[in-house]
Amino acid sequence: MKQFDINLESLINSSPVVIFLCGTGKNWPVELITENIRQFGYEVDDFISGRIRYLDIIHPEDREEVCAEILRCSEEGFPELTQEYRILTASGHTHWVEVKVLIRRDEKGHIKHYQGTLCDATQRKEAEASMQKALKRNNELKNVINSSPVIVFLCQPEEGWPVEFVSENVTQMGYTTEDFTSGKIRYIDFVHPDDREYFQAEVARFSREGYTDCT
Repeated sequence: MKQFDINLESLINSSPVVIFLCGTGKNWPVELITENIRQFGYEVDDFISGRIRYLDIIHPEDREEVCAEILRCSEEGFPELTQEYRILTASGHTHWVEVKVLIRRDEKGHIKHYQGTLCDATQRKEAEASMQKALKRNNELKNVINSSPVIVFLCQPEEGWPVEFVSENVTQMGYTTEDFTSGKIRYIDFVHPDDREYFQAEVARFSREGYTDCT
């Protein structure tokens, strides 16, 4: 049994998930915290000694909201909650974390402890922010294109050049994007019949000679 306890402790401390147990006193004094808190630059004794309380590591801009949410869940009888917020490392750097808290109560329903797990979510939050930024740029570019007279096409290199994408401002020509993307109209159908042979020959020549664009 002792060997099992040692192995379990080693497994926990080598994982990225920090386990903690806080009292209900001011700023949530820490009664237990796993050694892998070192990934944020702290030592176990920083917390157990009372030198640092759990609330102290929460980013100042997030503390009020975190406290309010835990208080609300505590008062409304929720058994647990999950939050995402920022913490400060021992060196003062900011990390996003995902925290799951179990609200432990005695037989009379009084809160005894807050038991939780904390996992670094910084990379995921940064990836989400980058994706949102890219989507915003994409939407801005889309708005610029669609408000201009220039129509953008993306065609497959197949007979008739079926259209994979066309900008929404193709409506200025009386078409809808679905006319093209559904396959009902191919790009070659868009070209005047008198110009199709010349147009296809020119594109074939430019492609054969290695050009990346043609006008």
